[in-house]
Amino acid sequence: MKTLRIDSSIRKELSKTRLLADYFESVTTENTHAHYIRRDVGLNPPDFPSEKYTIANYTLPEERTPEMIEVLKSSDILINELIDASKIIIASPMYNFTISSTLKTYIDNIVRIGRTFHIDENGDLLGLLKEKKMLVITTRGAMSYVKGGNLENFDFQENYLRAIFGFIGITDITFVNVEGLDFGDEMLQRNALNEAKEKLKVIAKTW
Repeated sequence: MKTLRIDSSIRKELSKTRLLADYFESVTTENTHAHYIRRDVGLNPPDFPSEKYTIANYTLPEERTPEMIEVLKSSDILINELIDASKIIIASPMYNFTISSTLKTYIDNIVRIGRTFHIDENGDLLGLLKEKKMLVITTRGAMSYVKGGNLENFDFQENYLRAIFGFIGITDITFVNVEGLDFGDEMLQRNALNEAKEKLKVIAKTW
């Protein structure tokens, strides 16, 4: 089974989400034949959707011109990767209370009518990507985004990712949120990362 790993940090060597995703990947491949496909939208972001993209997207496939097909080509590649994967890992640092702009651009490329969702005869919107498993690893600089914390209402990351991927049919989503990695002291940061690794090790057993 294929696992699609999506990194979205603009940092490379100092990225905590990459570190944790690397750890999870190493644990899951120790005793299995897991096949990973990697997509780095942090360092190699997809193109922003344009007016031409929108027009092509809402044109029936059989009526698209060669130019329209070309405009949608990179989006189709991203969607095909997602369709082919049975499991998805998203490594998502929190930037200004939400996801990175590069991850948002990726999402804007893969949420497409006729490919990842459709409208039925009753006008209901239905997701097309069923029976997939997703793990989201997030890192946050501050603390207290948990329920009841003083930053609870500033978490526009987890709720958005649950909603948008649920919209296209992916509802089996597990989050590992790691807090206090920029503004906590060194011991707190180290403990937070170690706790996250323990959680990931447990998740890996049934992944």
